[in-house]
Amino acid sequence: KTIGVIGLGAIGARVANAAVALGMEVLGYDPYISIDAAWSLSRSVQHCVTLGDMLPRCDYLTIHVPYLPSTKNTINAQTLAMCKDGVRVLNFARGELVDNFALLDALGTGKVAQYFCDFPAEELLGVKGVYCTPHLGASTPESETNCAVMAANELSDYLKNGNITHSVNMPEVHQPRAGGKRICIIHKNEPGMISQITALTTEAGLNIENMVNKSKKNMAYTMLDATGAVDGRLAKKLAAIPAVIRVRIL
Repeated sequence: KTIGVIGLGAIGARVANAAVALGMEVLGYDPYISIDAAWSLSRSVQHCVTLGDMLPRCDYLTIHVPYLPSTKNTINAQTLAMCKDGVRVLNFARGELVDNFALLDALGTGKVAQYFCDFPAEELLGVKGVYCTPHLGASTPESETNCAVMAANELSDYLKNGNITHSVNMPEVHQPRAGGKRICIIHKNEPGMISQITALTTEAGLNIENMVNKSKKNMAYTMLDATGAVDGRLAKKLAAIPAVIRVRIL
């Protein structure tokens, strides 16, 4: 059988490689494929330049792209019309990538033989040929425990060492301890901040052992390990810099 994979990112590439291992003929379509994703693909995956090149050849069709305004209803009446009669469609990415009503029409005509997804919309439930599963495939007891442990470890690392992991609004920052005390500064992403911070550490006679500065949009984070008189007076002076939001000494 031939399977078409729409989207060859981290997940799509693994699906394509798994299908190759099953002995399927695998066609891939992704106009925005990254170099890393391309390197991870099996040489047996045939790259299609357009959906028109791929869809008429597929017995199975699976989609693995993010939901964006440009990808909404990627599977629609027009794309389904290009498919082989009796195609089986799999969607475990986002429900909005498939026009459900066009899909149901295609099921009625036999253009689509079966539709598998984990987005059980009301109009899909109870329809012959549609197989919906709950959108909770990753929520096993083991994964819930792992997530809780991961969150606790990341929070502990921030409180104890100032490292930031998986933050939504702040940059990802990791730095091993280099001796002395650690100064953590959350501040606005503005020019001249590093010079203002180091001017105060120089004034205090500190020796900077290690330092990192990263930014994410309008927020920035500076973390440095220093030896010398790292105390509350220095923290107050750092906090008095207009763009500084918070200072912690660990």
